[in-house]
Amino acid sequence: MLFGRRTQEPADAPRSSERVEPKPQISTGTPCASLARALTRVLREPKPEILNLGPLCGESVVYLAGRGARVTVEDFDLPSPLPPRQPGEAAIERTPVALEHPDGKFHLVLTWELTDFVPPDRLAEYGSELRRVTRDGGWVFLLSQAAQPSPREEALSRYRLLADDLLVREVCDLSPRRRFVHPTREIERALAGFSIQGIHLQRNQMREIIAFKAGVGA
Repeated sequence: MLFGRRTQEPADAPRSSERVEPKPQISTGTPCASLARALTRVLREPKPEILNLGPLCGESVVYLAGRGARVTVEDFDLPSPLPPRQPGEAAIERTPVALEHPDGKFHLVLTWELTDFVPPDRLAEYGSELRRVTRDGGWVFLLSQAAQPSPREEALSRYRLLADDLLVREVCDLSPRRRFVHPTREIERALAGFSIQGIHLQRNQMREIIAFKAGVGA
């Protein structure tokens, strides 16, 4: 038999048989104006192609498909840091950072927080691949921590879209990976070939960054 502490009920409280079960709390999401800005432009296209990098969130795919987009999901294989090289040693063959998609395919690439899991010495390769798969006039959107201890171990997160400008962050049940905090200037450098259109710092110290790939002669 279990015993619990009894509390006195107000005179107007309903009897136990008449109690109304509390409604489950529904997350209202985190505002994200930068993503809304990119989606506003991309979804004007007749058949926008969107690449979602990282853990799958089916609800987000359904949401974007409902807006007329064709969504490709890739569980991106994150690169490892380059091994140290001693003076005089031959270069060690490394697995290149690669996305398995054609050049210039996507109107929008959603990288979410993946940039933070790319080692500093592989950022340039990563940015080059983002540029390669983004079409002229396309966009890249990313989130990146600005003020956390670095490096550290952390599981990847996925993002659920409630609206164009509302996100819910959900930590996945995946093995922790090494996470880095990259200075903003290093991210901008990695996105060479893009024009940074906006950097916004959320209250939780997460940076929203959107970048535009201008066409030739634009």
